[in-house]
Amino acid sequence: MGNKDSPELTLSLLLMAALCLEASIIRKSTYFSYKKMDWTEARLYCQENTKDMAILKTARSQLTELLREENINQVWIGLHRDPEDESVWKWINVKTGEGISGDDLSQSSNWANGSQNRHCVFVSDEDQMWYSTSCSRENGFYCSVQDKVQHHKIALSWYNASLYCQNNSSELATITEINRDGIKKYGWIGLYRDPGEDWRWIGDVPSDYRNWAPGEPSNADCASFDTLTEKWQSNVCSEKLNPLCSIDNLVVVNMNKTWEDALSYCQQMETPCASSSGSCSNRYNLVSLEYLSDFSYVKERIYRLATTDEVWTGLRFLAGKWLWVDGERLVDHGMLPDCPSLDKHCGTLSKYDTSNWIIRDCSERRNFICYKQKVLLSENEKKDKEK
Repeated sequence: MGNKDSPELTLSLLLMAALCLEASIIRKSTYFSYKKMDWTEARLYCQENTKDMAILKTARSQLTELLREENINQVWIGLHRDPEDESVWKWINVKTGEGISGDDLSQSSNWANGSQNRHCVFVSDEDQMWYSTSCSRENGFYCSVQDKVQHHKIALSWYNASLYCQNNSSELATITEINRDGIKKYGWIGLYRDPGEDWRWIGDVPSDYRNWAPGEPSNADCASFDTLTEKWQSNVCSEKLNPLCSIDNLVVVNMNKTWEDALSYCQQMETPCASSSGSCSNRYNLVSLEYLSDFSYVKERIYRLATTDEVWTGLRFLAGKWLWVDGERLVDHGMLPDCPSLDKHCGTLSKYDTSNWIIRDCSERRNFICYKQKVLLSENEKKDKEK
């Protein structure tokens, strides 16, 4: 169809423009899996099934309540220790899908008490071997006075266990060749490590005795969200937790089509709503971008997924005006020509170009991006689907 604007298309788009909506059409949410996996597996799972691991900057009460109802106490989030500076924590790089980026979050108030910095050690009751983990986990613990050790069943964090021992005229246990045979049950001992330093005993008590499990000590370089404390925790990356993924209503289509064919492809897509009993359907359209924040978000989405440098958006010049195909209000701040040439009637968004507004020949072929919207079905539509 190229640059020739059909009357049907013009009328259809102008009618939709009259039904202009007030809010962004991009819907962002979170999704969790019931399957537990390590942090690396969790990130790959999220990238393959949704967008990426969730960047959970603040606790969300509705999400927290849902996870608690499902008896999920911890979920992996997209927060990781910087491999080049272990005192630094950063969010994953969602744009590239690899590594981390952004500001240092090691001093954020979202952390549980000191859990982003110190690694602490517990003894397993299964093999009596030592394992490193987040100090904010709650375990039983051992107190010691000189070479005498005593186990306490009460579950406390490493910090609170240390205070408990001190309040009872002792310290978290230092294990030596002399008292090691008294360590049989699950619990904290007084071995810990701060970033950039060696493992040492609390109070700097001298003891070279170690009983590490195979593969230990392992740094707690990955972060989880604790649904009980609503705080971030540092965990050993090999630990098995439920992944928390970020999800939205965008679909990047890796097919090269003209603008009108891309529009038709999106509009012909349809999927059933989850748990709707047939009363609702997901319908699609070329994406409309009203807000500047939407441009940045979509650029991030296409950077890794699109196979062309630019993707079609729902921007179109028809009947003497620029409009979005689904009726969103267009505010271009004078950046678009009032009378574009015939080969510049359709809008794209670039992975690399910093411009928000790029106009191209509608007959060119490239990837495109659709968005999903829930639509309630009429009785006739429901009957048609049941046939």
